Amino acid sequence: MNRVKILSVATVCSSLFISLSNSTHCFSSEAAVTGESTNKTKKDSPSNHLDFANEQYKQGLNYAKYGLYDEAIEMYKKSLVIEPNNTDAYKNIGIAYTQKGMPDNAIEAFLKVIERKPDDFDTYYNLGAAYFDKGAYNKAIESFKKTIQIKPEYRSAYSMLGVACSNVGMYDDAIQAFKKRIELDPNLAITYSNLGIVYSKKGLDKEALAEYKKALDIDPNHENALYNIALLSDKTGNIDEAIQYYSRTVEVNVSNSDAQYRLGKNYIKKKQYDDAINAFQTAVMSDPSNIEIYNDIGNAYKAKGMAKEAEGYLSLYKKQSSKAKKTKQQ
Repeated sequence: MNRVKILSVATVCSSLFISLSNSTHCFSSEAAVTGESTNKTKKDSPSNHLDFANEQYKQGLNYAKYGLYDEAIEMYKKSLVIEPNNTDAYKNIGIAYTQKGMPDNAIEAFLKVIERKPDDFDTYYNLGAAYFDKGAYNKAIESFKKTIQIKPEYRSAYSMLGVACSNVGMYDDAIQAFKKRIELDPNLAITYSNLGIVYSKKGLDKEALAEYKKALDIDPNHENALYNIALLSDKTGNIDEAIQYYSRTVEVNVSNSDAQYRLGKNYIKKKQYDDAINAFQTAVMSDPSNIEIYNDIGNAYKAKGMAKEAEGYLSLYKKQSSKAKKTKQQ
């Protein structure tokens, strides 16, 4: 249950958004293709074939705009049969495959772009994101570094580089990447939070706390910063502060089952059993797979002297534990 979360930053239409679990990537589309020529061409002329390929490519772009990625891929492929050197088509087919959760196909397409345009920093970034989605973090790191080498001010590449480095234990490199991101944009709460997480992973809790608080100075409702400060308070045995920050976390996101569960555990330490039961019940609604919660609810009712309610939850805990054990053995 002791999870420290890392988020990634992505740019979408010049705005920022984050994902609370998995990193979300933005894949930049190529500029719109040139409009159709008004000049008529002969039926079987090379120009007419290129116009047809261009039409299919534009249809693919339109499908992708509405999230119809299968249809988009089909049109891009048809376009490439006629015009196999259209790097825009390869780039966008890679983006479509990424959106469909098919990183291997996306990687293949992006590599074809790089073969033809070796200085295309957007494609290196997209390639890194595809490797990242696949869990091939070392290759992702190489691609993000190449992105930065070609375009040193590519901001989101530093964020993704930091997360990828952290995932393979390259904490010093991750710290440098996040610091560079802060240098380029000092007003992103998420970057300070991610930097704090890396410090936490290195065991530098004082430095981590300082970064989490910087994140909250920018965004007082930054969920991960609140949650991670609560974890540090838990670690040092500061129950009241842990309750304060877990409570603020669930105010921001009532479905944060980890925060709800840990809030309940701290209420138990304070003998605030009703508050603990409420937190546990909310946690189990968000994460029914955490069967330990049933045991905690039962013990909380037991501490309140409510034997019947306690027995109900403790019996449920035993049944769920037995079921989980049998499933594991199969």
